[in-house]
Amino acid sequence: MFSNRLSVALLVALMLAPPVWAADANAPAPIVHHGYEQVQTLVDDAVAFMKKVGAEKAFEAFNDPKGKWIQNDLYVFAFDAKGVYKATGFRPERTGSDAWEMTDAAGLKLVQEIIKKAKRNGSGMVDYLWKNPATGKLENKTSYVVQVGDYVVGAGFYHR
Repeated sequence: MFSNRLSVALLVALMLAPPVWAADANAPAPIVHHGYEQVQTLVDDAVAFMKKVGAEKAFEAFNDPKGKWIQNDLYVFAFDAKGVYKATGFRPERTGSDAWEMTDAAGLKLVQEIIKKAKRNGSGMVDYLWKNPATGKLENKTSYVVQVGDYVVGAGFYHR
């Protein structure tokens, strides 16, 4: 008899509970976890796009906050050989600013390392400590960067 009452109570509770897929309108958007494959695909697509339309049109597209080159905390950035931002999807207002001396949270001269890696190898990975705009926390980040003529194009992902 106890098990029948328990079964009925459980069944009623399940029927009255909201479905687990029901979204709370006030809940923050989920944090999307990107990895190496997504970053490499995004950068390779950005490089192909840049070669097709030219650097200036590509930079304009990379800076478009509603464009395809920004996907949550994943975005395309570009520097010239002197470390001047040509594009940064997350902070397009930085376009044209000199980032040569920019350091990560551990003191790494990040832009210099990005340019050096791309220039020396044509492409590569750079690891650093950066504030994640989605979480507001310092997190380990890896960027995949590619040399394209006089520019370096890249994107990075946060390690979770």
